[in-house]
Amino acid sequence: MMRRTTLAFRSALGGIFALIAVASSGLGYAFAAASPWAAGPKAQVRLVSGGSVDADRATLVEDGKRLAFVEILLEPGWKTYWRTPGDAGGLPPAFDWSKSANLAHAEVLYPAPRRFTDRSGNTIGYEGGLVLPVVVTPERQNEPISLALDFHYGICKDVCVPVDAALSVEVGAGEADAAALAGLSALEAVPRAQDKLRPLDPQLVSAAGILGGASPKITIEARFPGGSAGADVFLEAPGSLYLPLPALKTTKADGTLVFEAALDADVDVAALEGKAITVTMVSETGASVGTFLVE
Repeated sequence: MMRRTTLAFRSALGGIFALIAVASSGLGYAFAAASPWAAGPKAQVRLVSGGSVDADRATLVEDGKRLAFVEILLEPGWKTYWRTPGDAGGLPPAFDWSKSANLAHAEVLYPAPRRFTDRSGNTIGYEGGLVLPVVVTPERQNEPISLALDFHYGICKDVCVPVDAALSVEVGAGEADAAALAGLSALEAVPRAQDKLRPLDPQLVSAAGILGGASPKITIEARFPGGSAGADVFLEAPGSLYLPLPALKTTKADGTLVFEAALDADVDVAALEGKAITVTMVSETGASVGTFLVE
């Protein structure tokens, strides 16, 4: 059972990039509508419709909402960033939906990222390409959404390059478009909440912030039922508050991994008090997310 679930999660991640490979070959796939590819330096991006949510996707998004996908194709060796790019800096994606019609809200979901380490430091993101699911809520349920996106993102190899694209697509009403496998795979790879874990998803055991003393830090304890391969933890504070990447410190006798983030001089320690910190845990077999209050 463990091996089967592990392969399923890896397949979900791999499917994202299988879609990109197929799309770049010009073969096309079963999205109902898609914008043209917007070509930039070493990257292409487009906006695709996933239509209304049918019963098969009821566990992924709520009734009455619809799906779209932002699909990024990168040349070999190039990376793009997660919503928090990491200690070495970078350009997280930025989304402007203000030119859309019949759109009440758009929520971008992020598949599990990974850490990259090079001479400039640590970054968090994706290599080869990325499909970002977008859950869109219409203002009027029985009408299509004219989805328009001014998209700003960064890509990096030996140098980092900002990229801008203007994209648009219509997301229909009252239909369940045939979303391609990799679009659904991207949804499957989004970290799950602690009350919705699958058997091999990481489990948040404890989280604490020590703000006083000479060595303030945040400590995260997590279990990785599928094993420690690829195990990592990322922290996010609200607003523009900076938090460093945690480092693995030890493994307890029961297999729990202990990560620590030293709150050095670059961190506004006093501002963290009372704040809700988001903890994203990833591994080769699953991904999850939790929150805790710094007290």
